[in-house]
This record gives sequence, C-alpha cells and structure tokens, in this order.
Amino acid sequence: MGAAIEELGRRALRALGGALPASQGGVTLLAYHLVGAGTAAPVDLPLDVFREQMERLAETGRVVSLERALEQLDAGADGDQHSIVITFDDAYRNFFEVAWPLLQAHTLPVTLYVPSGFVNGTAPAPLTGAEGLPAMSWEQVREIADSELGTVGSHTSTHPDLRGLSASACRDELIESRRILEQRGNAPVSSFCYPRALWSPAVKELVAEVYDSAVVGGGRRNRSQRFDRHQLSRLPVRNDMPRELGKLLEPPIWLEEWAAAYARRLAS
Repeated sequence: MGAAIEELGRRALRALGGALPASQGGVTLLAYHLVGAGTAAPVDLPLDVFREQMERLAETGRVVSLERALEQLDAGADGDQHSIVITFDDAYRNFFEVAWPLLQAHTLPVTLYVPSGFVNGTAPAPLTGAEGLPAMSWEQVREIADSELGTVGSHTSTHPDLRGLSASACRDELIESRRILEQRGNAPVSSFCYPRALWSPAVKELVAEVYDSAVVGGGRRNRSQRFDRHQLSRLPVRNDMPRELGKLLEPPIWLEEWAAAYARRLAS
C-alpha cells in the first residue's frame, strides 16, 4: 500500500511539474549513478536511455564543467543562458566501462564523486541494491582525473550519514577522503558530494572548511541570485522518470525530487 501511495504521489507531482512554465537561465546539475548495470536500483538507468540523453545534451552545446558553471554563477552571468553539468556518484566500475566511453564520444565533461574507502576496498558499496557491483580501480580514477573531460570530487571515505557523526569524526571523513583522492588520483580535489544528499548546517560548515563546493539533491535549478556553493542543488536521474531529457530540464524545479528531499529532511 505504501509503495502504491508513493507512486501515486510521484505521478501527481510529475503532472503538476509538467504544467510549470519553461524557465530560462541558471545551471542544472544532473546526478547519475549507474547505467545498464542490471540492478533493481531506481538510479540504474537503461543504457539506451542514457545514450539518447547524452546525444541530446551534446546537441544542445550547453554542457559545461562544474568549475565553469560556478564561474558563471559567481559572475551573475546566467541570464538567459541555461547551462548543464553532468555528475556521477559512487565510482562503480560500471561508470568507467559503460558511461565514460559515451561521455568521451560526445566530448561531455563530467564530475565523478568518489567514496575513497569503496575504491580502496575498506568500505562497503555505497548504493543500496548494487552491493555486488565492483568499484573502479585507482588506475581508472587517475585516468578520469587526467582527462580534460574528467574531474574527481570527494564522496567521503565510508559514505556515512555525516549528521550522525561527531564534529571530529565528520572532519576526519572529509579530510581523509580528500587526502587519499589527491594522493591516489594525482589531481587536486575541490568539490564534495554529501552521502545520500543528507546534510545539516553544522555539517555544511565543516564541509566549507575543506572543499570549495558541495552538491546535494533538491531538484532546483541553481541561479546566480539564489545559490549556495556548499549546497548546490542537483536533479538525480532515475529510471522511472521521462526518458526525454527536455522534460526534466525545462521546469525551474523538478517537484518529485524537491518533495523527496523534503521527506528526507523530515525523516531525519
């Protein structure tokens, strides 16, 4: 019954969101996790859908790196320009073997958020429902970091709910992950991704001490007049969303994700 009610709620929000007028300007951050990995995870996107979405994004010419998007927001230069940033979480080998070749083929920049302990083999898989999938190797992480298209960010060491940690333990997660990523990935790390999109003002304050930017969920388009570089809104792309990417990108907010983010805060 609960699942059926949730699905009805999603459909109602989707219909309502589809009625919102198209919006110009700002920066949309897309969050992907898995592509054609054969899991039951809702963020495991079919390969043909992902391929089609990357083709459409390449045609728009609007995909920029996270660094370029932040420059645009800082300068107040979004105006009528709607830029798109592609991000991937969790550093499964699936990203390197399936998604990365398609991103390269279309010359699309990407930021990959890596939980260092998962790649090291000292922490469990970060995504529920994908526990059997292997992590990338450090050699593969370095290849992403060395590419002109790739940027590596931190996703903590062990992917915990940072809100439940002491300030000291939280700081250790943030600093150790960055240290290992910069050492093993051989590239500077300046961006962070909150595990499971869970944050608090206290956690955000600690993150801001270590990283230049950080991403969450929320489904909103980021605008220069209203954005927080340590709480950048993203739109997680799920396999139950419309496969036509334009329907996701046109509204100023994707209500399904906004409601999900609100529910996460209430449940915490």
